[in-house]
Amino acid sequence: MIWLYERGPDVLRIETRFNNASSEFELVWHRPDGSTESEQFPTEAAFRSRLDAIEASLRSEQWNITGAPQILSDGWRNGGSKPDKLN
Repeated sequence: MIWLYERGPDVLRIETRFNNASSEFELVWHRPDGSTESEQFPTEAAFRSRLDAIEASLRSEQWNITGAPQILSDGWRNGGSKPDKLN
């Protein structure tokens, strides 16, 4: 899924997905300055815990979610469910 956050003129894009080949959850940051950073998580619990922390941090830094998330056609566990919100 792709989540967009705005703060003033800046846009932050966060992608969340599951890598079926490595069996890891992935989070990819696309920062306003053009840089990217990825994080991998071996369990869904660790992944969701990190998403909770990110959402709290973004709120405290005055980032606002923009629109509904975009669902990627792939990128989730075979037979698994997609998160309904960032956390």
